[in-house]
Amino acid sequence: MSGEGKPPSAMTEAVLSTSPGSSPAAKDRLIRRRVTVDGRREQPLQSVHPPGARLRTTAPAKGSITTPDADNRGSYYARECQQQAARDPEPARSDGKMGGSQDQTSPNNSEEDCIELVRTSSLGFPINRSLVGPLLGSLNSIEPLLLKYFLSAVAPLCSILQQDGGSFCSVLLPMAIVDSSLLHALFTYASVHFDATAPVSTAVSPRARLGFETHVARGISNAIARNTVTESTVACALVVSTAHVIGGDTSRWLLHLQGAGHLISHLSPPRLLKIPDGAFLLRYFAYHDIMAALSTGRHTSIEGVYWALNIDGDVHSADSFVGLAHHIFRHITSICAFVADTSDLDASSSSCYRLANEALRAETIAHALRSQDLHLQLRFTDSYSEALVHHAEAFRFAALFHLYRRLLHICGPSAIYERHMAECVQRIFSHVSLVPLNLYCEIGLLFPLFMAGIGGANDASAIHYIQNRLDYIETWTKFKHVTRTRELLQLLWDQKRTDWEVVLRELDWHISLA
Repeated sequence: MSGEGKPPSAMTEAVLSTSPGSSPAAKDRLIRRRVTVDGRREQPLQSVHPPGARLRTTAPAKGSITTPDADNRGSYYARECQQQAARDPEPARSDGKMGGSQDQTSPNNSEEDCIELVRTSSLGFPINRSLVGPLLGSLNSIEPLLLKYFLSAVAPLCSILQQDGGSFCSVLLPMAIVDSSLLHALFTYASVHFDATAPVSTAVSPRARLGFETHVARGISNAIARNTVTESTVACALVVSTAHVIGGDTSRWLLHLQGAGHLISHLSPPRLLKIPDGAFLLRYFAYHDIMAALSTGRHTSIEGVYWALNIDGDVHSADSFVGLAHHIFRHITSICAFVADTSDLDASSSSCYRLANEALRAETIAHALRSQDLHLQLRFTDSYSEALVHHAEAFRFAALFHLYRRLLHICGPSAIYERHMAECVQRIFSHVSLVPLNLYCEIGLLFPLFMAGIGGANDASAIHYIQNRLDYIETWTKFKHVTRTRELLQLLWDQKRTDWEVVLRELDWHISLA
């Protein structure tokens, strides 16, 4: 904690002194955790949501997820998936490949793609062909190698915990064995990340990736149409959404994320919470949905703290997505709702009564977030858990900054709010600087760094620090949504602006700060 209050200029040197090549993600990593397979498939529930209704955590009523109502979110998502599947006119053909998958790749491209993939490792370095030969079997498909790439290079980056890629594999792989749509979603994820790490000459062909995405879209669409939605259908939507996020997409990722929200509501969060795999998918979705709500100014897709059995319970271990910030995120959902509910308000609004009520509401949220204890009862502590505490605190003050900034917008100039915002920015820098480089934990610092970039727009040393930290994260993760965030900040800094929400609308971008 000796770095508390360290100025950004001093922290910058820590970033510059370490080269990106020293990152743990600069080497191939193997997942050594044992993966269990139970082959379980759950019977889907049936539900229908009224037009315009927001998704809630109550058990769904009896009905069909495929109601013809044009406003029904499930029907809309199904239509979008059908349209994507229709983009590939070539019919699927079964060739007996792993997982019962259907090869949608061009015969002229598959062998070439596979040969090129064999020449590189996860970050473009040469690899020993003998290591992948037994897995490939023959050079008529890139699928086995993409699965290997997902296990060794992508899965570890899906978590902010050290060596936690196995948790993703233990949930997703058993599902993918019985659902080829999810298997192809993993191929999609792996191919997107591989293209970001390898030279252009070794990229997976667009035709191959289109085949993977088409297979996934067809599988989701069919599950909705036949009312056979299961946990693996939810996983398909989540994996494809995340793949689009890390690929730098600025629109389609949100469609798949919102589709996953509808599917989760259809299956009923309370029911999913009782199933280990279902609880994992709830946490997966909740994290990405909350981060999407922060960046888009919308309500979260599902209300309440539906992803936790005991919202006031002690935290005994870190989570793959939120680390030790379990109790912080419950307040962030309230901030998202406040921002969405006040989107039509500003300092010139005529309703003084409403302004006063909303200001009181925000102050209540701020007080609750400031005073929220992390309730840590960890089984063991180490330097990694200390970094996760700083990650949680950085999120606390980034969320507070976001809230106070909204209050300043609707209430007008206020020395108190401006002082609170300045304090939040300083606290963000203090905690972020205490998260060491080379830890997976820093993957989760995008939101705090972005908020600090907005609040520190007039501080050259702060800008320099944020630029270097984002560059470093982007270099070793190859996540293109980090690139989009950095580009947005640079545009704001160059134009001396802080109204990032307006700039996003001007660009017609939806970005994820996950």
